[in-house]
Amino acid sequence: IHLHLVDATGVDGEGPQIGEGDVDWPVLCEQLDRLAPGVSFIPEIWQGHINNGEGFWTALDRLEQGL
Repeated sequence: IHLHLVDATGVDGEGPQIGEGDVDWPVLCEQLDRLAPGVSFIPEIWQGHINNGEGFWTALDRLEQGL
């Protein structure tokens, strides 16, 4: 199993930075730790590849800190 994690706003606003959309990341992170320990993942951020992947690195830092 490999997960692609993405935040969202409303019904069609996919791809904002992790923690800036409507997803309750602290709850989701706790659930993933409990239900899917060790499962690999990658965040999906709109335009995350710009500036040498700055958006992806920000998302990974936020997820690592548990938000």
